[in-house]
Amino acid sequence: MPAPLIDLLRGGVPALLALVVAIAVIRIVCRRPMLRRLSFALSLIALTGSVALFRALAPTESPLLDPYLRFLVLFSLAYGAFKVVEVLVVDLLPGRRGPRQAPAILRDVVAAVVGGLILVVLLRASFGVDVAALVATSAALSIVLGLALQETLSNLFAGLALMLERPFEPGDWIQMGDLIGQVQEVSWRAVRLKLIRQEDYLIVPNSVVAKSQIVNMSQPLPTHGHVIEVGAPYGEAPGRVRQVLIEAALDVTGVLHEPAPRARVVRFDPSAIVYQLVYFLDDYARIYDLQGEVLARVWYSFQRHGIKLPFPASDVFFRDAVRVAEDARAGEERRIAALLAGVEFLEALTSDQLQRLATEAQILPYPVEGTVVRQGDEGDSLFLVAEGRVDVSAHAPGGGPERCLATLGPGDYFGEMSLLTGAPRSATIRAVEETRLVILRKDALRPLLAADPTVLERLSKTLARRQAEREDAIHRAATSEYEGPGEDRASQLLGLMRRFFGLMGGDLTARG
Repeated sequence: MPAPLIDLLRGGVPALLALVVAIAVIRIVCRRPMLRRLSFALSLIALTGSVALFRALAPTESPLLDPYLRFLVLFSLAYGAFKVVEVLVVDLLPGRRGPRQAPAILRDVVAAVVGGLILVVLLRASFGVDVAALVATSAALSIVLGLALQETLSNLFAGLALMLERPFEPGDWIQMGDLIGQVQEVSWRAVRLKLIRQEDYLIVPNSVVAKSQIVNMSQPLPTHGHVIEVGAPYGEAPGRVRQVLIEAALDVTGVLHEPAPRARVVRFDPSAIVYQLVYFLDDYARIYDLQGEVLARVWYSFQRHGIKLPFPASDVFFRDAVRVAEDARAGEERRIAALLAGVEFLEALTSDQLQRLATEAQILPYPVEGTVVRQGDEGDSLFLVAEGRVDVSAHAPGGGPERCLATLGPGDYFGEMSLLTGAPRSATIRAVEETRLVILRKDALRPLLAADPTVLERLSKTLARRQAEREDAIHRAATSEYEGPGEDRASQLLGLMRRFFGLMGGDLTARG
């Protein structure tokens, strides 16, 4: 075997083995995120050491290797020193570590620029090569490099734009098109996302990210509102369903109480009223787990409150629709008659008369904070609370702020003055909760009053007392005195009632 070949093998094999071992050690040591940025600089030093070992073991090749070895030593030391300073300043010095560290792409670009400058300077100093002039005079090389690096440069500049605008940070949850994921890393080439459902990683080129519409669910605040839709039967009052939905959401651990959940009607489907439930969370990683928990609690809440979840179905029933409607109305009339029997100024009426009134009355629903009547409005109807509660409020005589005078519950009634005399409403009535009211109008009472003249006299005395009590409550708000009802007041009311119902004259016959 020729001596030069033996000399090459004597130096080349150990140098190559040393390089392989050094690279393996560097990969193990640089697994830590902070030291990972030193891997290239350490690899350059390992390559320089390998070349130096080859020169020492193959002295015959020294004249050829010395210029290149000197260049490698200078470049690896200069670039290695820069990377060590970068890691110390950015990653290791106290007070520099935090949630807003320098973006990785910026550090990569700066490292590439510094390394390129060191390379150009050393090539000119060591070999007299003018890299800038060489690239400028080689038009063909410039075109080839531009075409070859077109996509790479597009990703690079898109990454720089993302770094400057900072639409998201590592750790943020973002939505890009149909994809939702957590940003793991923004490099010079791509953004790495951890998809929320599949637990997979998706690599998206920076140029694609820059052209996409991005929704950041983690900034400026981690609080995020999530929307789900739930259907409920048409027979359930919307206010009641909304309250049940809100209570179900608040019962789930992880759903924020502030901002509070809210529910609203969004549309009417053929088989259901569709409600939109909005609740808030501050841990977006659990969004689908919380959604499942909220939907499960909605099911349990509906079961407890007797609300059936609707679903498309075709049922065929053979029944007499007219008879079913009549039975339902008869049941409602019996309930109204029982409620009217508890109204004190209607105690003079017999059960048959109450039943006749019940046939003309109806039960209507009112939502939370719904206004039933307003102070000063004209009216001719009586309201009786069947379910729920209402607040009675009024402005004191002479003006002033509106004050709450009382809260009425099931069995209480209001509006008798408007029903019997046509007087304007003396107070404003608003529903405190989901409320159902029995409404009795003037036209339903007129035939009974015409048939029994004594009813008017009894009603007038009762109304005189109730009007005095109401005026006392209103006047007390203005510190005025109360003198109580009296025969004059009752007589005045009797006259007003006769004129209102058109029952004038000694025989009280109905007119018109």
